[in-house]
Amino acid sequence: MGSTHIENRSILVVGLGRFGTAAARTLGELGEDVLGVDRDPAIIARWSGKVPVMEADLTDPLAVEQINASNFDAALVAIGDSVEASILTTGNLLDAGIPDVWAKSISRQHTRILQRIGASHVFRPETDGGKRVGHLLASRYLDYIEIEGPYSVVKVLTPYAVCGQTIAEADVHGRYGVSVIGVKNPGEEFQYGSNDIVMKHNGEIIILGSQKQIDRFIES
Repeated sequence: MGSTHIENRSILVVGLGRFGTAAARTLGELGEDVLGVDRDPAIIARWSGKVPVMEADLTDPLAVEQINASNFDAALVAIGDSVEASILTTGNLLDAGIPDVWAKSISRQHTRILQRIGASHVFRPETDGGKRVGHLLASRYLDYIEIEGPYSVVKVLTPYAVCGQTIAEADVHGRYGVSVIGVKNPGEEFQYGSNDIVMKHNGEIIILGSQKQIDRFIES
């Protein structure tokens, strides 16, 4: 049987500040074909040789055309110093036909505009990161991911009340309303949350639920 091969994607990263360069370097390390673009020649000189870079101002549709932006599979607009430049660049890349455009936002209003013009994903690194750290500091969560709507995915130590029981025996969903996505027991591999998995003492479990449901479960 032949192995499955996943082709690398070509990804354009626009805006080479700390966030953009970290993203570009990580994507390169993961095997993606990355091109970093910035309009500041000093920044291009700084990163030349470390990641593939090009000097261009993509608020100009002609520049977008000159770099053949339409050939890229995805783009990350990481411009943080100008809302106008961020919006114009995002719009130009969408107009060029890039199917998956991610954009960094610096305000709620900025987010709304980026969403309205069609960005695939809009994120606010400082706000999103701050919310995550706040949840971790204020709770017994080992990790926390907020998803759309009232639900979150969290990693917690297995509560004492369910230690030694399978997910079915503990009736986790029926009693607490949460769903167990996965279990990592001490000395064992990670397992997906099927009903016959035993949740052991000092193990870690990943659960999905509302804030109230999760808190009730971990306090059991």
